[in-house]
Amino acid sequence: MNEFKNLEESYQKYDLKFLTISLIISTFLIAIIFNLKIDFYLRGFIIPCLIVLTTYLINLYHNKLINNHNSLYLLIPIGLILINSLIFNVNSSNKVLNIFIILCLITYFIFSLINKKFQLTSELFPLIFSIFLDKLFTNLNNINKLFKEKTHSKQILHIILGLIIGIPICIVILLLLSSADYYFGYFIENIINNILNILNIEFIWKNLFVISISFILTFSIFINYMLKRKDEENKTKLINVSSSTLGTILILINLVFMLFLITEISKVTTNFLNIPIEYTYAEYAREGFFQLLFITSINFIITIFTIYKTKLKDNKLINILLLVLIGFSILLIFNSYYRMFLYISAYTFTILRLQVILFLTLELVLFILLIKKITNEIKYDNFKLFTLISLIFYIINLYLCNDIVINFINKIIA
Repeated sequence: MNEFKNLEESYQKYDLKFLTISLIISTFLIAIIFNLKIDFYLRGFIIPCLIVLTTYLINLYHNKLINNHNSLYLLIPIGLILINSLIFNVNSSNKVLNIFIILCLITYFIFSLINKKFQLTSELFPLIFSIFLDKLFTNLNNINKLFKEKTHSKQILHIILGLIIGIPICIVILLLLSSADYYFGYFIENIINNILNILNIEFIWKNLFVISISFILTFSIFINYMLKRKDEENKTKLINVSSSTLGTILILINLVFMLFLITEISKVTTNFLNIPIEYTYAEYAREGFFQLLFITSINFIITIFTIYKTKLKDNKLINILLLVLIGFSILLIFNSYYRMFLYISAYTFTILRLQVILFLTLELVLFILLIKKITNEIKYDNFKLFTLISLIFYIINLYLCNDIVINFINKIIA
């Protein structure tokens, strides 16, 4: 009951009717796009994201809920990721990452737009799941409010009059543009055919499903944004971890890396450990490469968790152990660099190999920043800078890691 009271208070300044009508229009657009003969990733995610984001922004602007105009800069990375999918053929790994990153960016964008005090913290990730999954169907109860309100018949008549005048004008313009440009004409013909297909019995159930699911999701998500909107500053909840427990874990991990470092030195020098295994450079370059990447990622997560999620960031012993762990991680990164460039010198660049180099560079930059953070050269408690740098590298990856760039690089180094 309290949640619905909070929602009612939230709607005192909000036009529920405008939200419902705009989302109905957007879901019909999504259904039309979904039937176009284009890549499923575009018609099933990218273009619907553009439509829904635009609808949300129109609603926020209409209800004067945009409280932080600085957040509009987030439209730049969101736009770059969405536009990239329209320009280039996105590989499967980037498609999965795009979905996750776009949802994260949009969630952060909406919250920071309506709440000036909203901060980027690790609490964003559980918040995303609650936004998309919480009260998925119960939020629809709020549509009942529409039927309790009086109908503004005069306003509806004006809208109908606008449709009667506007539709014929649009038809004439579309006919003229289609005859002037055959490419545009084919595009419009494709849309019309899909509209006709929606009216056919064969397609009606599929489109009803797309429309209903799209409306339920978009309506519920927006309601959750309003429900979870807070005027106070959100802060990271710190976890109580024993310094003895964490210190023991870090000592054990560092000892393992010490053993690995000794074997690596032996392997590439005189084999002073007398291990009877012979290596070629190709075998050395291929062996365990992605395992090393995974290990450095684990080390990064351990370090980030200790600094930002525990109360041990000022513990000197823990900080020393973290610096040692970062040192080993940087050595692993250079080891991975060496292996990858050996491999590239023999087999040239591919999309995956260029992505690996970018990821290694990103890790190196982030570890250097973590060193500065631990040694108190960076005086802040959030990780906006880490997120910004990661986002920049990810967008670089989207625009560089494609067949056009790879072929160009291989021609240069050939």
